[in-house]
Parts: sequence; C-alpha cells; structure tokens
Amino acid sequence: MDNSTHTSTYSASFTAGSLLHRETTSILHLLEAENTQELLKSEAKNNQYIQINSEKSRKRVIAEINKRYAVVKPDFWEYYKTRNVKEQKAMLFYICLRCYKLMFDFHFNVTVKKWLSSTQSVEPFLYRMELSEISGRHQNVNNWSQNTKDKTISVYLRVLKDIGMLNGKTMELKPLLLTDELMQFFAGRNEFWFFDACLLPPHIKNSFTS
Repeated sequence: MDNSTHTSTYSASFTAGSLLHRETTSILHLLEAENTQELLKSEAKNNQYIQINSEKSRKRVIAEINKRYAVVKPDFWEYYKTRNVKEQKAMLFYICLRCYKLMFDFHFNVTVKKWLSSTQSVEPFLYRMELSEISGRHQNVNNWSQNTKDKTISVYLRVLKDIGMLNGKTMELKPLLLTDELMQFFAGRNEFWFFDACLLPPHIKNSFTS
C-alpha cells in the first residue's frame, strides 16, 4: 500500500481522539447492527455505551469510529473480537493508517525513515517539517490553524505510545511485535506493507512472502 491508494483529501479529523480502542469496542455491536445510523444517533444523545461526557465530543468520536469501521470488511471486525487488547490495538492502528492520509504520511515519511536510519528516535519537529511540506502542496492543510496542525502531531504520537511503538520519555522507537496469528491474518490479506509499518525486520515479512 502507498499513499496513492487514499482517495480522501488530507484531514485532521482523527484529532477527535487517538486510537479509540475502548470507545470502538464499546459500540462495535451498534456498528454491526442493521439500523446502525439510528443506533449511533441514539448513542450520541444518550451516552449508554461510549461514556464520553460531552455530547459534542461524543458526536465527533462516534463519527470517526463509524468512518474507521467502514474502511475494512465485516470479517475484519469478527476477527478483531477474538483477539486480546494488544492485538486489537494493532488492528486499530492498521485501520488508522488506511483511513487517514496524514497519519500514513507521518508514519512512512518520518517514523519508518527514522527507524531505518542510524538514529531510531523521533521528535515533534520532524513531523512539523513533514506537515510544512504537505502544506506547501495542499491548500486545505495550509489553511489549518497552528493549533490544529500541532494537535495532528500530538495525537499521532499518542497513538504510537498507545500501541507501544514509542517511548514517551526518550522518544525512542521500537517495533510493534505481532503474534504469529495476527501476522498470518495480515499476510492472508496481502497487507505486507503493514509489516513495514510495524517496524518489523525484513526477514519476518519475507518468511510470509517466500
């Protein structure tokens, strides 16, 4: 997968939340129902499952979860429900990279490149540089406030911390180790780019492609 496969424009909408593991899992049954939109509208108003105090925030988060849910097919979510929390978070990270062009660019143009370099650590400045380059090519990003731009970076880094790829104190990177079952799951879908996204060594990916 490369960024040319994204059909959407750059969006900062993922700043509504980060990985949203608890929130996604709490309303997954609503997303799987036949009357999904009706149920989500009710949840935004009544806060029965998602447990977010502000109705405005609930609406934003539910909208993002709904968007992420649609990125993959139903069998992905069936498998998701059988996995432990760490594996589920890895699966949500995969979805975020597919769903958000900006997060994809942050990850492959900065994080993965730094991992492959001699200095396997990152800092917010590197993502500001990437965002500046994107702003020069895309007017909609250039029009974002500085606060929005900064938040896209902080939320992306929070995602990396949440999945265990980034040490929040030292800003050092480390691979997101996947279980054999989860690697087989992604390999079976020919999503080998995700092995690179997880900073796994080439021989692991090669063992599934040879």
